[in-house]
Amino acid sequence: MKVRSSLRKKSITALAFYLCFFIATIGTITYWVVESPLRAELKQNLDLRAEILSAQIREPLNNSIGILQSVVSIGQSANGQAEQDRLLHSLFSILDNIVVSGGLWPKPYSVDPAQQYSSLFYNRASDGQVDKLLSWNNPAVSGYDKETWYTEVKGQPLGSVAWSQVYVDSYTHIQMITASSPYYVNGEFAGVATVDISLHGLTKLLAAQAERYDLGVSLSDSDGSIISEHNFHIRNGAYISRFDFGDFQWQVDVINANRLVNDEVYELVTNVEARIIPFLLACVMIGYYLLNKYLITPIVVIAKKVADSKEGGIIEIPYRSNDEIRQLVDTFNQKTVYLEAEKVKAQASTRAKSAFLATLSHEIRTPMNGVLGTAQILLKTQLSAQQRQNLNSLYESGEHMMTLLNEILDFSKIEQGHLELDNSRFPLDSLIGSIKSVYHTLCNEKGLQFNIHNEVASDRWYFSDKARLRQILFNLLNNAVKFTSSGFIDVYLKEEWVDEQLYLSIRVRDSGIGIAKEAQEKIFRPFEQAESSTTRRFGGTGLGLAIVKQITELMNGNITVASEVGIGSSFHVMLAIEEASAGPTEVKTHRKLDYQGLKALIVEDNRTNSIIIETFMKNKGFICRCVENGELGVQALTEERFDLVLMDNHMPVMDGIEAISCIRSLSENNHNVLIFGCTADVFKETRERMLAAGADYIIAKPVHENELDDALYQYAEKLYQFQPKSSMQMAVGSIEESLVTFHMAIENQEIELALTTVKKLAAHVCVAESSPLHDALQSIQISLENDKLPNTQQVDVLTVLLADFCN
Repeated sequence: MKVRSSLRKKSITALAFYLCFFIATIGTITYWVVESPLRAELKQNLDLRAEILSAQIREPLNNSIGILQSVVSIGQSANGQAEQDRLLHSLFSILDNIVVSGGLWPKPYSVDPAQQYSSLFYNRASDGQVDKLLSWNNPAVSGYDKETWYTEVKGQPLGSVAWSQVYVDSYTHIQMITASSPYYVNGEFAGVATVDISLHGLTKLLAAQAERYDLGVSLSDSDGSIISEHNFHIRNGAYISRFDFGDFQWQVDVINANRLVNDEVYELVTNVEARIIPFLLACVMIGYYLLNKYLITPIVVIAKKVADSKEGGIIEIPYRSNDEIRQLVDTFNQKTVYLEAEKVKAQASTRAKSAFLATLSHEIRTPMNGVLGTAQILLKTQLSAQQRQNLNSLYESGEHMMTLLNEILDFSKIEQGHLELDNSRFPLDSLIGSIKSVYHTLCNEKGLQFNIHNEVASDRWYFSDKARLRQILFNLLNNAVKFTSSGFIDVYLKEEWVDEQLYLSIRVRDSGIGIAKEAQEKIFRPFEQAESSTTRRFGGTGLGLAIVKQITELMNGNITVASEVGIGSSFHVMLAIEEASAGPTEVKTHRKLDYQGLKALIVEDNRTNSIIIETFMKNKGFICRCVENGELGVQALTEERFDLVLMDNHMPVMDGIEAISCIRSLSENNHNVLIFGCTADVFKETRERMLAAGADYIIAKPVHENELDDALYQYAEKLYQFQPKSSMQMAVGSIEESLVTFHMAIENQEIELALTTVKKLAAHVCVAESSPLHDALQSIQISLENDKLPNTQQVDVLTVLLADFCN
């Protein structure tokens, strides 16, 4: 195919167009984005300058108040007018050029009864010479006590200050303002003190500030009369900053002298754009270089290679130009249509299979709950040895079937990519303990030697998925026990460092049937074992090792096998693991409580499951009520109070998730009832939805009574929330503690204490009336009620039965 155009030419044209577009767009955006804050900033600067000017003007005026107060203090002194005269002369001799005159104006006849006016008025000339002016004391004039500055403060409280209007002094011909304040002697009005302030210095200050910052400044008094003005030329569109200040209510106006705010904004925006454009040009050049290097050149190379290839992925893009990309698309698509179609079919088949397996698992769990639940109930009744053996076989077979179902479910999760890790801190010893407790017994039953060789420190804690690690070990050990009829099973644990990464090395060796070399590669494939006869002879789904391999890889590890037919096998797992700090040690506590009188609501549409769960709960002492769907469950909670709700999920009318949400939204106290989700759907998504709706805990079907007891113990406080606190005292206590109390009472021959303790134990253990433990408690209680101590055999039997009950 002939290439008519070049991607390089197109890229240059496109980049040039985008550059022009970006320059225009960014210029416009910059103006509209930057203009507003710039304008606000410039206005704020003018406002700030006006405020600063007002502060500079106000400062000398405020200072003059201090001088005025000094004059008042001199007037109030009782040293006589001669001393006042001397003090005033000294005061005005040291003042600056702001306060140019002032003095004391005594009340007429107050100084000399023979003389009406006796003012002490001083004027400070520009050369610093201080003169005393007596013209105001001439009785021929109208008298200073008639002046406004005198009458405004006469009789006013001490400290009052009055400001005059701005005036031009007739002697100095400069603008001035007078501040006056009354003074008192022995609590009586004695006269007025004044200071005269020259505004010549303030005028010079305004002019200097205006020239320095290129401003126009206008200072006006409270009547709007101009006191001083410099470069203040108002133009159309000019922004004027106004600031009022002082007790005399002056106003300072500030504008830009030569330029408008709009002019400054435009200049600043232009400068910003001028800096952005070179940056855009540099970006375009770098962009073209990167585009050519990382896109255009590789596409040309790929087009050539795809033309020679046999397979590839489908490319579907609406591209009409006859260039390299078109050539790449056409050639690639022509050779991969068939492969893509087959891929779609395979994916559909996988999804259908996974959905079927998940549905199958859910549907089988429901009847299995009835089978295993019934077996658990019957095992707690009085049985013959043969009956107990048969029931144990039934229960173990059901458990084995559930193990197979769990393998199917795990594999379904793996295929759908839903298998996730749940990392947490845990001690390795707890994992070793669970292995010992399970497989030591299984190996003894088959006559096998079982040994664990642990080279890891006994106090080692890890941060990993304990459940998945346990699943790996259990699957490997299950296979070892299954395929080994005699000999040994050994487990080796140790730590190894590889490339600065800590790994946990797990090796499981057995002396079983072994695996042929040609079969060792396929044992990790789903649904496959070493040979078809293995499945018929030993059973199993063939998923165990496939699941182990997937989990191992998910945990950043690997698994290998070494085996010889007739000698045995050795599986070696290396798992990347993270060391963790030690957490709190788990303390084993008693998990069976006193449920007598507690009310449980069972919401379950399957009648068999409902009967099983109801029997479980009644045997524990619960008062039960059963309903068939979520809607009836919500209605029941509105009618009466329950201590516990066991909620199924898949039900007609209203499912469990919706019902839980409705319960949590009830206005009554029942909205906080303890809710256990009880469902055969064990997918993580369903559990999370039920918990999110408000469930406190999820119990998977088939229900195991031990798990139910553990959950009830864990949520005991919420279970007893509607009961008196005293009802929990025995429930949350320990049977072991009560047993110790009973033994001490027997030793001390305290019959009353022993009887009370036995009654508490009888109410607490909640076993069937025909059980040996019930009979032992009943016989001891009868003896104590007849004031007789039980014999040693009775006490020993009770101790053994209670220990077995606790375990």
